[in-house]
Amino acid sequence: MKKGNKIIVVVVLVLVVLFGVGQFFASSNINAPGNQTTSTSTQSTNATPATQVIAYVPPAPASSTPVENGSCWTNSIAAPFRSDAWRCAIGNGISDPCFAIPNSTGSLMCNVNPTMPDSTSTFVLKLTKPLPQSQPIQGLPLAEQVWLIQLSDGTLCSPFEGTRPFTASGESANYDCAPGPLGKDVLIFGDLNTSSSVWTANIGTLSAPTSSLPTIATSSTVPVAAVWQ
Repeated sequence: MKKGNKIIVVVVLVLVVLFGVGQFFASSNINAPGNQTTSTSTQSTNATPATQVIAYVPPAPASSTPVENGSCWTNSIAAPFRSDAWRCAIGNGISDPCFAIPNSTGSLMCNVNPTMPDSTSTFVLKLTKPLPQSQPIQGLPLAEQVWLIQLSDGTLCSPFEGTRPFTASGESANYDCAPGPLGKDVLIFGDLNTSSSVWTANIGTLSAPTSSLPTIATSSTVPVAAVWQ
């Protein structure tokens, strides 16, 4: 082989080796811990699930479900957007909402908890009077078409049916939730935020009033796991 040809072969071999080394380091850099690239599967796994919006339909009651006698005089205050939900009197107590049971005449399902279908608090209301004419409120925004809310930690919240608490700074609490870990009542202030697939709620607790109205002691924005319409 001539001397000039030998030089060309050596140069080609050097270039091949350098290219292989460069590819190795480029691959190592992509997989380095500090690299900003994140796989789509990891993002999906860690993302907050979208809020479930559930149209509640009362199931057929079990034979063991207690039965009470009572009557209803107006549409539900908790679910005023539904034509089949009522505010009813049972003895000296009030249950709201009570839902008409599909394919049933003269009976309603009261004090329901969709997260606990076998709840012992649920009962069938046997009507002692005919229901009044249904007059549901139409055209309510999506955020107000809710009668039960489940926060991301499992806490359940329901709308106030009477006077809503107001704070000294003017915030209105629209929903009352199960007591928090410190035993204080947790409230949802204002309407739910429904602008994305994950709804959120502004929750907080109230301090003892220093004047005529209480103030917000703690507050945070949390995801909503599910709502029932």
